[in-house]
Amino acid sequence: MAASPGAAVRAADAEPGTVWVENQSQPTGCAEFDNVYYTLSDQRVRAFQIDVSAPVYLDDLKADDTAPNFANCEAMKEDPKNKFTPKQVTLYDDGETRIVGHTYAESWRAKGAEVVVGDTDESDLHLVQLFEKVDGKFIEYLVVYPFDGYWRAKPLPPERFPNAAYGTSFLIGPVETQHRPIVDISRLEIDPKAKLFRMKFVRGGSAELKVSAVDRRHVTLDVLVEGLPKADPPAPFAAIRSMFVSPTNADAARVNWRTAAGLYNAPIMEFKGANASEVRFDRIELSRHNTSAPDVTFRNFVSALGSAK
Repeated sequence: MAASPGAAVRAADAEPGTVWVENQSQPTGCAEFDNVYYTLSDQRVRAFQIDVSAPVYLDDLKADDTAPNFANCEAMKEDPKNKFTPKQVTLYDDGETRIVGHTYAESWRAKGAEVVVGDTDESDLHLVQLFEKVDGKFIEYLVVYPFDGYWRAKPLPPERFPNAAYGTSFLIGPVETQHRPIVDISRLEIDPKAKLFRMKFVRGGSAELKVSAVDRRHVTLDVLVEGLPKADPPAPFAAIRSMFVSPTNADAARVNWRTAAGLYNAPIMEFKGANASEVRFDRIELSRHNTSAPDVTFRNFVSALGSAK
């Protein structure tokens, strides 16, 4: 694949089925800081798909490093500290699917989304985990942080790496900055049987995220968005946060994007922006941090007119 022929210019009349992908990343030497920040914008988009897939080298991986690494992290900003009473609550368990919520002792935000699962209603959960029973064991493969709208997913881990890592996070909804990029969710309703998450946003509008497939190679998520606030220029409807220190110390090291002219790739820090019908964040070199963490692809953008690419 060829490198992009220079920075793209956002086209006001970009064809339906494409979105404006922009890189707002900043360099870092700290492997625990999400310095990679890409946004996706187009006010016409009403649906898209997120594919979270095992890295290309997973089958040949001999050792997995998932330990935190706080080297060169002295300059990390101190987050605000709001106090909570810690707890863990099982929101749903039918023997095959389990949903668990957690409240931590501290959070940088004072308030998050109301989380509703059936008759259970919680308003102070910092983390919600989705588990599926596989070969007699509950395996976690999707998490959401209701206080700031971050999501992480991973395929069901291989048997030899049962604690395979999460990596790149993604945001869905009207992305804004409050100390860091967030999506401010007012209400999160979860339908465990359908694997469906319904969101209402403080800024307006709503979204649905549905787990349409999960196995040891992929998690496929179908997303619908509706009524997001209008802005000029258009505000992002989705974003990713990840980490890059070097190609061998990264959760995402490369960006790949598709246009009508073809498929391109670039180092993750060098990309500027493009109208793309698909964008993928991946690694092709082994990382010494979160080695097993998956790749993340956004694709199948559908506009209000029903066009897709």
